[in-house]
Amino acid sequence: MSDKSIVKTVLEGDIDSFELLIIKYQKQLFNAILSLVKDTEVADDIVQEAFMKAFEKLETLRDKSQFYPWLKRIAINLALGHLNRSKRNVDVYSDNDEESERTDYFENIAADNNPEELLLKEELKRYVRKFVESLPDKLRLVVILREVEDMSYEEIADVLNIPVGTVRSRLFNARQIIKTRLINQGLADGLYKIS
Repeated sequence: MSDKSIVKTVLEGDIDSFELLIIKYQKQLFNAILSLVKDTEVADDIVQEAFMKAFEKLETLRDKSQFYPWLKRIAINLALGHLNRSKRNVDVYSDNDEESERTDYFENIAADNNPEELLLKEELKRYVRKFVESLPDKLRLVVILREVEDMSYEEIADVLNIPVGTVRSRLFNARQIIKTRLINQGLADGLYKIS
């Protein structure tokens, strides 16, 4: 069943059908939120709250085929609210990235199967992660939403309630900071480029 038909069924009174949307998107949404809050319990709470809010406001969804992007915006707004309340520095990545299904945007780092190149690639990934984690919140969030969550500039602007130009500016600043730090580590010899 398509999202549109599931939403239509729920709105017609078959509220049990909403569980199909939960089953379909819970893990994907959890991974997206975990990349922002870095705490599994908090991410789980936010995901549950996002589904509850989505259920309560389902009739306000204009394009019924766009359920997941709408749900993700709700969850990201909840995560941003949590981060603003907690006022703590949150790092972006779990210690066991291999077990995560989140997108690894470090795949842009070119390396062949040469063991020396692979080692350099892994070292470069570690440094980039460290540098992203150390960015100020407003820059780090934009990088995560763009590079990890693959959101458009317009979607990021909408979620963060800032102009698209500000999104572009923050991404540029974040990339420049990361590039400068890589150069200072002697690691930015053309191998790294955020798309």
